[in-house]
Amino acid sequence: MMDFDAGLYKLVSEYYEAGILYGLYSCGDSLPSIPKICAMFHLAPATVRCAFSELEKKGYLKVDARKTAKVACRVPKGSFRKNAARYFVPREEGIRDLALSAKLLLEPLWRAGLDCWEEEDWAQLRHGLEDPAHSPAALPVEFHLLAIRSLKNRLALNLYWEALRYLQFPYLEGAKGEVPFRLEPGISSREDIAALLNGRFETSCRKASEALFAFLREVKAECPPDQEEPVPFRWTVSRLRPQLRYSLASRVISGILSGQYPVGSYLPSLPKMMERYGVSRNTVRRSLDILEQLGVVLPQQGKGTLVYMEPRETDYSRPEIQVGLRLYLESLQLLTLTIPQVSRYTLEAVSPEQRLWLLESFKRLREEKQEYLCFDICLTFVEEQCPLASIRECYGRIRELLLWGYPFTLLRLKGRCLHDEYSERAYHLEQCLQDGPEIFSAAWGSFLAGEEQKLRNYFSGLLPESAGPAALSL
Repeated sequence: MMDFDAGLYKLVSEYYEAGILYGLYSCGDSLPSIPKICAMFHLAPATVRCAFSELEKKGYLKVDARKTAKVACRVPKGSFRKNAARYFVPREEGIRDLALSAKLLLEPLWRAGLDCWEEEDWAQLRHGLEDPAHSPAALPVEFHLLAIRSLKNRLALNLYWEALRYLQFPYLEGAKGEVPFRLEPGISSREDIAALLNGRFETSCRKASEALFAFLREVKAECPPDQEEPVPFRWTVSRLRPQLRYSLASRVISGILSGQYPVGSYLPSLPKMMERYGVSRNTVRRSLDILEQLGVVLPQQGKGTLVYMEPRETDYSRPEIQVGLRLYLESLQLLTLTIPQVSRYTLEAVSPEQRLWLLESFKRLREEKQEYLCFDICLTFVEEQCPLASIRECYGRIRELLLWGYPFTLLRLKGRCLHDEYSERAYHLEQCLQDGPEIFSAAWGSFLAGEEQKLRNYFSGLLPESAGPAALSL
């Protein structure tokens, strides 16, 4: 089950709110029971109850503790199209873009997740296939959800949910009255089941997309909509780290790497940090406390906060350290699984001049003995040059989260030089880049996989046993 405080109740709330506004549920209809919704979304009962409470406050539901929740509002039939148009018209281009991006971002995640499955996971899926209560596309969606969950990576699961949330996934359930999806006779192997469900998912998505875009053509022809600002896909990861101090700590590390705060200099005063980053004094103090624990900064009595960047003894049982490490390891795994496809797609789409810029950036890092910044250079390249806006958005978020890796890598190396650690591999990547996008992308993926393995092996023995699996399972 996901943690209640992760804010995932909004997914349930928005799911059923959209269903009511678009006519999938009518006044008086009963929603599924809380246990069934928990099973569908893989959430705790308290999370679903919180979603129901929010819907009840908005007037959509009537909740009775002894009965299933019922739709309490009557949405005029004539407003269904207006409600749908209001949501989808400004998101039309974003949905097209996300549909293409999902092939590069989400498919590698669920395929990697399947490799983690045990026999009991397949048994659970087979049981679901024998249950006719599932709607035609809900089970394939759940199949992907189960696969991604097996990675034990909350960041990856969050990305999957955010994508469905933007697409307004009640439309993926298909029309009412369709024959429930069942396992066909003779299909029993894992490979056949996976291929069947994935094919059904792609078919359902294609039909939903065709119906959606046909609907948009109709409503725009009937009454040209107002020129609203487009609403692109945004990956909201704040539910995974609600405290601003983690975000501010990442921005300070970014400032150090970019030279804004050189090692040996002093950070701005607390009031100036508050003004520059738009946060409270308490947030600045908490961020600096985390960075001090990691050896990034060092308070100097009467002078200020020194940019230190030296490894020091760290208490890995502290929740702030565990959160930072989890964010880094999860973002690194997400990058490792997606970078081969994403980097190749980007490099093949850009001009020769843009590829030359990336090559020259690698050479410059080598000359300046800053090869450890090759992560940031490649992510910046994708974030700025990839033709797909959804990928640019997601890689921008991953780039921010990966900044946590810098102090954790210093801790792992125990004083060894970053240049010595990364120079040979960065030079290899530089040579692969000259050999073409396919070779470079494969090499980059292998490089990241090796980095992930080193960090996982090192830190798995340093966290308390009770926190290890939750924080480090990849």
